Amino acid sequence: MRMWPIAGILTLVLLSACTTPPEIKQALATKDQAYADNERLMQQYRELVSRITTRHQLWYRHIQTRLKLNLALEWATTNPRRIEVADPELALDDAALLGPEVMAVVNDIRLKSLPERKGPNGQPVFLAGTGDMSHLIQSLPELITRVERLVAQSSQKPSSLDLSAFDRYRTNVQALRRINGMIKHYLDVDVTLDRGEVQSLAESLQQVRR
Repeated sequence: MRMWPIAGILTLVLLSACTTPPEIKQALATKDQAYADNERLMQQYRELVSRITTRHQLWYRHIQTRLKLNLALEWATTNPRRIEVADPELALDDAALLGPEVMAVVNDIRLKSLPERKGPNGQPVFLAGTGDMSHLIQSLPELITRVERLVAQSSQKPSSLDLSAFDRYRTNVQALRRINGMIKHYLDVDVTLDRGEVQSLAESLQQVRR
């Protein structure tokens, strides 16, 4: 954001006590309106970016919930063989994705006739099925609850979205509007600024340069 036009006007009005041409006053009013429009548009864009990010996060959680629930039901009702021979690594990887709480429900509701699936070291991962369809259906609410909790816990990470640039822009525009307003007030009354007003202008200029 360029500061030289404002600094030039500030120098002019501080060194002059003559009557200000209407064109200059109109230019200051137009500049203030432009500052206000820019601030409003930037705030709207900030809110839009924030809403889109929130929507993306909700959609991501929805997709992850569906994927993990489908995986849990696949193991509860079938004996997945995604390759020709059952792979111990497959069972272990899927169990890690589901987590201990979901795995407890899956092993409890696995249908009869489903064999035990072991990990690469021979440790039991998915237990041999002992349940029936009635028990599986009754356990669905608990399974869904645990899957949703798992996804929520894994999604609780700080957002990488940085909105500080929008906040800095708003701070700078507000400082410029204060400067513009003080100059316009001075030109409207055509009197000399006192020491306090000059100091306030200087502080506003320093704030914008940061």
